[in-house]
Amino acid sequence: MRLIIKHNTHYHYTDAPKHLIQLLRLTPRLDAHQRMVDWRISSPGKITGFTDAFGNLSHSHVVNTPYSDLNILIEGTVDLLPLVDGVIAADENSQAVPTIAYMVPTSLTAGFTELDAFTQQVLPNGLHNGQDVLALASAICAKIAYVTGDTDVTSTAKQAFNQASGVCQDHAHIMIAACRNLGVSARYVSGYVDPGNSHEAATHAWVDVWLGAHWVSVDVTNSIFASDSHCRLAIGRDYLDACPIRGIREGGLTEKLDVSVIVQTFQQ
Repeated sequence: MRLIIKHNTHYHYTDAPKHLIQLLRLTPRLDAHQRMVDWRISSPGKITGFTDAFGNLSHSHVVNTPYSDLNILIEGTVDLLPLVDGVIAADENSQAVPTIAYMVPTSLTAGFTELDAFTQQVLPNGLHNGQDVLALASAICAKIAYVTGDTDVTSTAKQAFNQASGVCQDHAHIMIAACRNLGVSARYVSGYVDPGNSHEAATHAWVDVWLGAHWVSVDVTNSIFASDSHCRLAIGRDYLDACPIRGIREGGLTEKLDVSVIVQTFQQ
């Protein structure tokens, strides 16, 4: 499948910032089942590419004289091959992060008592195969209603679980915490998804689960294995490791953010 993607992030400041530095994870990963046909990042300032510790194609974005309005425009095309039951081959890069690193809890994915009981009820015999992964994802999706505005980027897995609502980021954090609770490594994935298979045409989040010889990629929000409708941008232990844009600025007073994402499917 070919996805044609246009993603515009617009910042408006009540006063022009003096200085702005951002980390952009807005370029598709070099994974075996996806290939960039073309990809462009357009924005004022200096953009410098590098590969981060998780193997994500990243850019530093420095703007020394920002205006009151700033756009970051992404335009590109990606070809995606289907995944069989969500299986992604193990990373053969010798510099890849060891899978055990994805067992380490973070502030957003820390385990908690209520989740212990939940995972034991869903998978009393543990997590061993792709069907177990899908069963756990489906149970989380059924328990945590998809509701925008109830959580934000600082919300933890425990907070979303206890209030029984959240968005794809929260589903992913709960899934990761649940897998780690069962002794299985899991990592956060950020990217784009074909809007025909998602709640919205926007940046999306899902999870890779390590099953000993390969990763199984699961879209918790939609209770399906990820496949050729999912374009992978970045991976990490949680949202903060893989979020599309993260940065700091000096000045600017109040910031208003508007994001527009269009994902179109072209069947070859």
